[in-house]
Amino acid sequence: MSKSLNSALPSYTTVDNIIALIDTLKMKNGKEDEVKALFGKGNSAYSNSRSALRTFGFIEADNLNFTKEGQEAAYSQGEDKIGEMTKILKNCRPYEIFLLSLLKNGSASVTTIDDITNFWGKASYGSTQRNREDAAKLFMSIIDYCEFGKYVIGRGNNATRIEWSSDIIERIKNLNNDSNNVQEVSEEKTISSDANENLAEQEPEMLNEAHSAINEETVKGLDISKENLHTTNTPNITINVDMSEWSDDRMEAFFRYAHGKFKK
Repeated sequence: MSKSLNSALPSYTTVDNIIALIDTLKMKNGKEDEVKALFGKGNSAYSNSRSALRTFGFIEADNLNFTKEGQEAAYSQGEDKIGEMTKILKNCRPYEIFLLSLLKNGSASVTTIDDITNFWGKASYGSTQRNREDAAKLFMSIIDYCEFGKYVIGRGNNATRIEWSSDIIERIKNLNNDSNNVQEVSEEKTISSDANENLAEQEPEMLNEAHSAINEETVKGLDISKENLHTTNTPNITINVDMSEWSDDRMEAFFRYAHGKFKK
């Protein structure tokens, strides 16, 4: 999805209309007149919903064909569909920036429509105040659909608002970290794979060196001193040695050398 927007924010539609148009395009994404007829919600609802789908990156800029993201959203169901729609909150820049402002504050319980429009106005998002107000309603309806909070339409002296879920800060953190986590996991797997390959290459060499050291130690007359032995970073290796044909002197010498006793 593209994070860029025109001067006007996506507005004058609802999350229900957007999902309805996605479902309509699944059935018929050819002639626009046929899509509009199947959509059945009037020209204004159709054109504004189509514009929102383009802004969110669900359909191509010059036709009604699904993008990769749109295809995923169209053919997902249940929790998976909610997950695909949740990506809008990260990939639509004004939505993402507003959610990050909540994260910066460290807590959130209720946000009114005026809080959203004033924030967007300061950030120069939206073409007019009316555009920002209607865009905020669409944003809040998407928040509700994605289960980040409850969209409450104002009555009397109570403002139209979002009542955020109790874990909203954690949800925003997860939303912000999703793409980074994928990259970190990939890098971690690559590092682990490289480490295992290096270990596999080193083990035969270390074993050969250990066998060679034991053979040398057990040869009569070999001059061995503590100074010539290096124990730093030595591997923990168990080696079985067949001593059935060894002489008593050779076995005695072997165990003395194994325990670091180089003199009788």
